[in-house]
Amino acid sequence: MKLTVWQNLDLVARQIAPVLLTLVTVILARMPMHVPHLGPVMPWLTLVAVFYWAAHRPDLMPGPAVFAVGLFYDLLAGAPLGVGIIVLLLVHAAIAGQRRFFVSRSFSVLWAVFAIVALVAMALHWGLTMVATGVLLSPEPMVFQTLTTIAMYPLLTWVFAHVQRAVLR
Repeated sequence: MKLTVWQNLDLVARQIAPVLLTLVTVILARMPMHVPHLGPVMPWLTLVAVFYWAAHRPDLMPGPAVFAVGLFYDLLAGAPLGVGIIVLLLVHAAIAGQRRFFVSRSFSVLWAVFAIVALVAMALHWGLTMVATGVLLSPEPMVFQTLTTIAMYPLLTWVFAHVQRAVLR
């Protein structure tokens, strides 16, 4: 059976929805909030998105898409080029490779695993940023950013789960 143009467009839109939604997290996190001192501790929403899609639909968030998202993040954040890419690719590879573990697990288990992954990912990002810039950075903003990222996990996964149910049938 041959699909119509509209059916093909619908199929493509459904397949790229996770990547587009992840790119939106990059933009949301970089939007000016006009809250003093929020920038260094703003949650890394993109980390949540990459973790979620790697655990639930890695077929719709392949490595090249994660690379593109990481590049977009590095460019928008003004981070050393490659740091976000490396961290997001490592998270994606680790989680997508263990997808079977995540399929039947409760939300609490996923959140706990995400907390561990976020801590390691943020520490790695912090360390790679220091190496790339040659500047010694205080760990305090990284710790607070990790905590805010972990705290945002339930809200973002709720949104992603609704998108997954509604769009990615």
